[in-house]
Amino acid sequence: MRKQAENIRMAGLVIGFLCMIGISCASYCMMRNSFMTMQQNMIGKLYGRDPRLCEEMALYLFEDHIFWETSKEGEAAMVAMGYTKRGFFYLFQNSGWTQIYIWGIVLQVLVALLVLAQLLWMRKEKRGEEAALALDISRATVQGGRLEEGKYRFLGNAVAAEISHALEMLQAKEKYLLEKNRQTQDFIENIAHQIKTPLSCISISLDLMLEEAKGKQREALTECFRYLDSIETLMKRLLSIGRMEAGKIIMHKEAIQIGQLLEDCKSTLPGGEERVWIGTDSLYSDTDVYYGDYEWLKEAFLNIIKNCMEHDTGSEKIRVWFSKTAEGNKITIRDHGAGILEQDLPFIFDRFYLPEREKKSHSGIGLNLARLIIERHFGTIKAGNHEEGGAVFTIILPVFALKDEKF
Repeated sequence: MRKQAENIRMAGLVIGFLCMIGISCASYCMMRNSFMTMQQNMIGKLYGRDPRLCEEMALYLFEDHIFWETSKEGEAAMVAMGYTKRGFFYLFQNSGWTQIYIWGIVLQVLVALLVLAQLLWMRKEKRGEEAALALDISRATVQGGRLEEGKYRFLGNAVAAEISHALEMLQAKEKYLLEKNRQTQDFIENIAHQIKTPLSCISISLDLMLEEAKGKQREALTECFRYLDSIETLMKRLLSIGRMEAGKIIMHKEAIQIGQLLEDCKSTLPGGEERVWIGTDSLYSDTDVYYGDYEWLKEAFLNIIKNCMEHDTGSEKIRVWFSKTAEGNKITIRDHGAGILEQDLPFIFDRFYLPEREKKSHSGIGLNLARLIIERHFGTIKAGNHEEGGAVFTIILPVFALKDEKF
């Protein structure tokens, strides 16, 4: 049925094109015949009156030479015979040539409009088919399945079959990756839960030993507690990342003062009071609040500030600046260390990524967790290097209040 409609439209275009050619040929023939008839009438009348004058006029009319310079003489002669200067135009109108020209132009315009309308209709229909194809491809990508065979003839059955096969492959790969991600998250959670129990037993045993330990033995036990804290922090972050990506963590909306949140981070970090400086501009007041999850945002900023403190061994303080901009609440955190290498910048927030300057003891998940938390708050985070040296982290949190109490 579709093929038949396409054939009919194509035949209409061909007929329209032939009609335009026919009308042009007919117009040429009519104008030629009218010109020849007019010349014959004029020569016949002149010859009956004065054969010698007729012979001169015929030679003058049909010789191939320029005679524009004598046009003024013809105009003066028309005026002398009682016509106005527009006399030739009146003669042209009454000779029948005007009607020939007008009808020829009208017919050609009508045929051209019909052909143009047909072309526009075909183009619109093709665009509609392409849009329908794109919609079907997107639905098939999300829901799985094949394209309906024979529905998109303008592509060809071979191309439609290839697209359907590619969609099936993409759907299968997506299911495989989702299942693999789920298994990985389950594995991490199981390992973390299994490690918690022995860690608790080790911590209790160390507490008992610490009560009777003295000297170097006490220092060694204190060092063991620091390692236990590091392991517990690592397991907590791994569990948080897995649960967040699986959608198991619910963010709670509450009114937050950004300045108070950053001050809390400063006092929580060991050495934060001496190492961290917090400032704001005059546009930001204590009444300005942001709606988000306080504890999770605190975790994100703690990870970023701690990362800066670890990479800045100088005497200058870590500078934390927050302000209100057209983009939202803007927080910049800057250290004065060696900065981030250009090849590391695109991957600095990737999980388990260790830059070349990074210590091997780092896990590479702190910044990844910070990015996930900020993105769950519909914010953005970027890393770069300050022109005066050191790394800079820029966080933008939107100013709009979330509608739901949980998100």
